[in-house]
Amino acid sequence: MYTVQSATEYTKLFIDGEYVESRSGEKLELRNPKDDTIVTSHVPIAGEEDVDKAVTAAEAAFNGPWGGFSGAKRAECLVKLASLLEDYLEPILTLDSLTTGNPISIIPTREKNYIKNCLLYYAGWTDKQRGDYFPADDGFVKLVRHEPLGVCVAINPYNSPVASLFVKAAPCLATGNVLIVKPSEKSPLGSLAIAPLFEQAGFPKGVVQVLSGGGTTGALLSKHMRVRKISFTGSVATGKKIQIMAAQSNLKRVTLELGGKSPAIIFEDANIENALTWTINGILARSGQVCVAASRVYVQESIASEFIQAYKERMQAAAKQLGNPQDPQTTLGPLADAASFERVKAMVERGKTEAELLAGGNQQGDSGCFMEPTVFVNPKPDAQILLEEVFGPVSVVMTFRTEEEVLALANDTEFGLMGGVFTRDITRALRVSAKVESGVVGINCISVMNLQVPFGGKKSSGIGREFGEYALRAFTEPKTVLINMNA
Repeated sequence: MYTVQSATEYTKLFIDGEYVESRSGEKLELRNPKDDTIVTSHVPIAGEEDVDKAVTAAEAAFNGPWGGFSGAKRAECLVKLASLLEDYLEPILTLDSLTTGNPISIIPTREKNYIKNCLLYYAGWTDKQRGDYFPADDGFVKLVRHEPLGVCVAINPYNSPVASLFVKAAPCLATGNVLIVKPSEKSPLGSLAIAPLFEQAGFPKGVVQVLSGGGTTGALLSKHMRVRKISFTGSVATGKKIQIMAAQSNLKRVTLELGGKSPAIIFEDANIENALTWTINGILARSGQVCVAASRVYVQESIASEFIQAYKERMQAAAKQLGNPQDPQTTLGPLADAASFERVKAMVERGKTEAELLAGGNQQGDSGCFMEPTVFVNPKPDAQILLEEVFGPVSVVMTFRTEEEVLALANDTEFGLMGGVFTRDITRALRVSAKVESGVVGINCISVMNLQVPFGGKKSSGIGREFGEYALRAFTEPKTVLINMNA
């Protein structure tokens, strides 16, 4: 009978349908960012032997019974998994709250619904992998079919570890692939806990495996010669390393969802209340630790005074929401760990010399990784807080006069993941959204994703797309079959 164990009991890797000891013998120590107490010091680190064993098991599963599953049978497994998660997802996500600082208050709604909807959405795609037919006008009938890649790897971020697992697993499994999951070294517990539920839902052993570990484990998977695809979510720096290792090994397929510095453009005719709601929520979600955080806010001069004052007051009020992430009443938690906190704190301190501090800017309390929601205005053109992703509850607010000016400012970055345009003028909304250099643009919204449509970035914010039908193509390879009709 499946049960969610305590954090200290996840001491083994999940390979080929069972928990097994790591051959490396190395362990991770995890701390709770609310007070720096040790959550566990026994999480295994997968080494080379462990990775090889998991890849071998994945290949056997891919070439075994799983390869004979019909689309309908794969859908049945995904639907059953969604049903099982109704009972187990909250305690599983609570495990990750212990090491990420994510408030458990978001589990029953935002997290749980997002994961369930993802599984059900891709369950509907399993028998709709249509190909193409071209007539024999030149003597050849041409068929195109989309085939699974084989052994795929998901390397996931620390901010939303289980949600990211399913965003990658659902389209991967819907198209008939097998998956090895490498969760972040900061938040592996939920992924290790959830692994046995796949077999309970009907997936054969080896179809989904979980290897905990740090960068060394991710590197072993990225350069493995029998892994066919890496799907990575995380920093630009790590994404570049993964792409290099993939290219230098076997040219495995790579999807990279990397950092962002999302601009919110607020024109004078915008619904101010709506713009405030979206931009505040867009920088405070998960304490700013999201790639689509609305970290650059551009406000037209004629409404700047009113907007900035209200924005400042709401960010200051949000500081009162900071608290124990394991308390169901808390909506704003700490940063994920001491390293993240020190990085954000250093950027804020430097920001005080490069811009005007409008709100926040300090650690809250004497212990833990709590950073006040922070607002800067009037930054220097080369200010670090303007140019680099902070990954914390820190935003920069600037003013502009014209549409042309704000587009130049918004696009003056190597990031291109998300943008937002706030206006009641639909023609301007469409015109500006077309010129914002990002993979996703919201009109009268920002920092939001939708499962039905592709998500990903331009420029350094990534390669490839997740979500929607586009994710299915990222986990398949087109094969052309030519039939000589004159043979």
